[in-house]
Amino acid sequence: MERHRTLKIYGLTEPEIAKTLTGLTRSKENVVLESCDHFPESHITIGLRRDDEPSAMSLLDGAETEIRALMGPCVFATGEQRMEEVLGETLRKRHLTISVAESCTGGLIGHLLTNVPGSSDYFLGGMIAYSNESKTGLLGVSSETLETHGAVSDPTVQEMAKGVRERLDSDIGLSVSGIAGPEGGTIEKPVGTVHIGLAANDKVLSGKYRFQGTREEIKLNTAMMALDWARRYLHEDPFLSGI
Repeated sequence: MERHRTLKIYGLTEPEIAKTLTGLTRSKENVVLESCDHFPESHITIGLRRDDEPSAMSLLDGAETEIRALMGPCVFATGEQRMEEVLGETLRKRHLTISVAESCTGGLIGHLLTNVPGSSDYFLGGMIAYSNESKTGLLGVSSETLETHGAVSDPTVQEMAKGVRERLDSDIGLSVSGIAGPEGGTIEKPVGTVHIGLAANDKVLSGKYRFQGTREEIKLNTAMMALDWARRYLHEDPFLSGI
């Protein structure tokens, strides 16, 4: 009788996952581990063959525990759960709300959040502020910030996150601004440069990343990273390293 379980990973490359799993594979003779890319995440399938159901479940549980210990918060879900579902579940349990301010993703983060049934319990809404004028008019980003640092910068996403949180009166404000390409990049800010901001309580945080791929892939990775930021913040886990 075959048994298997799928763990979903975000923030580790396939080579990093393979290297991490090497020792575990050798120590678990009855367990087969397979990893595959499901951009922008990766999946690890724990497989085994056991006739004894209790023994099979024990082996699966043991392997999952070891993988989680090795990969930490990069493991964000099991089975069919998606990042937005995991985040939504945590927000609902803690009776918290979230709002989003999007530039380069053009509403994708809000789209993902509202794919989850019942998301109105915690998602208050979002603002797509694509132009500098909309960032100033809708979110209160200062003209001085935009002139000094540019739309794709830490100060701008900090003000975007703070602005959307204040305007929609949410517990958490999440923001993104970047260059999705294929044009628009510069030497200082090449295509794929993305800044993410988060405002909650008295904290305003931000970080810079550089993603590779097509315009659609950069947008999807940006949305995923933003959701991961909110998830990690709620669990008091460190954010994935940027540049």
